Amino acid sequence: MRIGFVLVSSVLLLPSGAYAFEAHADAAAFAVAARHHVGERFTLDHCHLVQATDDEITCIGLLPEDAAGNVRLAGKLLIRVAAAETRGRTRALALCAGGALDEACEVSVAGEVFDASPSFGLGEAHLMGLREATICWPD
Repeated sequence: MRIGFVLVSSVLLLPSGAYAFEAHADAAAFAVAARHHVGERFTLDHCHLVQATDDEITCIGLLPEDAAGNVRLAGKLLIRVAAAETRGRTRALALCAGGALDEACEVSVAGEVFDASPSFGLGEAHLMGLREATICWPD
């Protein structure tokens, strides 16, 4: 009985962030719903990195191929890599600087959802992204 009380008491005393979890989503599905999750942390799976620069990377979410075998774009998100994430950024610049949907650039990316629209003067045309992001490479 005492052990149960101590365990419950210690969990209740933890700050809420200590046992919070980070949500996972597929990049294709999340591109549509991202604006409803500003400020939340997410890990996006099946994110195809393209157009990598020193400042940002584009994550493309793809739908399954259609009957003709064509790849279909579901949406894109802007990725701003965390300053401490130098290895991930360097690898993205080396492998994913172009626009090709190379299998080597299919990754998971974790970060805080933000609205990048004001940075580009887009107003109502939402461009969503992840900031302070880290890249999880498949190997």
